[in-house]
Amino acid sequence: MVGVRADASAGSGMFSAAARQQYAAVAAMRWQMLRHSLRTKRGNFELGARIFTTTFFALIALAAGVGLGFGAYEIASQHVWRLLAVLFWPVFFLWQLFPVMAASFQEHVDMSVFLRFPMDFGSYMLMTLVFGLLDTGSVMGAICLYGIWTGLVVADPSAVIGITLAVLLFAAFNILLTRMIFAWIDRWLAQRRTREILGVTFLFMLLAVQFLNPAMRHYEGHHPPVDRKTLLLAEQVQGFLPPGLAASTVRFSLRGRAAQSLLPMGALVLYSAGAGLLLGFRLRAEYRGEVLAEGTPQAAKAKRKVATRGGFRGISGPMGAVIEKELRYLSRSGIMLYSLAAPLVMLMIFGGGRHGGPEVSFAGRFALPLGVAYSFLGLTRLIYNSLGGEGGGIQLYFTSPTPFRTVMLSKNLVQLALFGVELAMACLIVYFRFHMPDAEIVAATFCWLLFALPLQLAAGNILSVTMAYRMTLTRMSREEGAAGNGLISLGIQLAVVGVGAAVFLPLSSHGHAGVAAGVFLLLALCSAGFWLRIFWSLDRMAAARRENLIAALARAT
Repeated sequence: MVGVRADASAGSGMFSAAARQQYAAVAAMRWQMLRHSLRTKRGNFELGARIFTTTFFALIALAAGVGLGFGAYEIASQHVWRLLAVLFWPVFFLWQLFPVMAASFQEHVDMSVFLRFPMDFGSYMLMTLVFGLLDTGSVMGAICLYGIWTGLVVADPSAVIGITLAVLLFAAFNILLTRMIFAWIDRWLAQRRTREILGVTFLFMLLAVQFLNPAMRHYEGHHPPVDRKTLLLAEQVQGFLPPGLAASTVRFSLRGRAAQSLLPMGALVLYSAGAGLLLGFRLRAEYRGEVLAEGTPQAAKAKRKVATRGGFRGISGPMGAVIEKELRYLSRSGIMLYSLAAPLVMLMIFGGGRHGGPEVSFAGRFALPLGVAYSFLGLTRLIYNSLGGEGGGIQLYFTSPTPFRTVMLSKNLVQLALFGVELAMACLIVYFRFHMPDAEIVAATFCWLLFALPLQLAAGNILSVTMAYRMTLTRMSREEGAAGNGLISLGIQLAVVGVGAAVFLPLSSHGHAGVAAGVFLLLALCSAGFWLRIFWSLDRMAAARRENLIAALARAT
């Protein structure tokens, strides 16, 4: 029904007069949203946070682009053609992995809101791709590719056409692939059965990576022999993948073989078309009215269960009801489950192994505190934006006789339970990857936790009330307010970790590592007092921010 109405009234084609008017209206709307947001202090802070994060990541990309540019110049001028693929593979991984890692610091616009208006499908897909160009990952990837292009063109200006086509096609493939991956992940994580499949996949990934430990211990202290046939096979396989095809196109162009460059260039076009086709299938389903949510039978069954139960097991009253609601929301949000599992998978994959050497022994010694600190990342949105998933339900908290601090206490208990699970998994991963470190480090780590947990929960309660933003639980998206909240939460976490390092490292270097545990216990008393003070002030804080909370969370998506 939506597609028929849109096709009938939106004109013909994505570049028709009606489509161009729609693009202009969207651009004007975004500009007006930015202007109106600057009328508030939070809006100004949000803009400053975006500028800061964009500048920070752009400087990182600029440094990487300069390095890749010099590397491209050396490779092209020295005619080391086999190393051209080394330039494109890092850009590929950066382009695909960075959007997931930095999702909390950038705003992703939910394009499905435009389906309320008579928009042609081609226009809808084009706008999705244009908004994708503004992602931080795309900007960083483009800067890196520009550095490669500059180095290659300076080395051989005569091959500028072939180099430009290779870089542009590689960029187009990465843009389409990123949009396609995010669109299908949203689809998979929105359904219970596919969430279960992905959960099993994560489990098998953890088990598969664990099989690397015997190989690491077998080659401990020396490098494994390199099989020339294996290297040749790997080089041949990567040559059929997009980074290798881009490198082949550049190689043929630099060697003056324009005709031979057409074959890898055509393969790049096919890869881009395949990614675009898969993206089109997903967007077409959304365009026709598909809703990424649980089915109505399950939702109705869940409502009946809620009506027949008095709260969470062992806890009755409003606190039990809030705890049960939080757990139900979490179990049905594939995005939140993904964010909880991702740090554990990354810790397992990049945790290294039990090798010798001073650098690795340092990593093995501090693997537990680093792993525990890293496990906080999966809970960042739950702690620092605990009201983000309430939506219009935030109004019920202000109309019910339940104190607001009871609601936040229930959320803090759920967050503590989830962190307990994350902590247990992180300790198991550290044990199997490195064995447990010295008793002094274990004691200092858990005493540091007694300091860090109340402080983070208190800071999370403050940000949840003062800087809440609406959170979509079924899509990988961040709405307005995510950048400022994410920047402050990251700063708090870095400060907490920095305090731990500032206390432990000097004492450990002077042979007084055991004293660090006592210092952390004293700091824990202060942080617990701070949490209690914030806890008793939550009702007053929520009442003062009631209108802003309702406006931020209950507004239409």
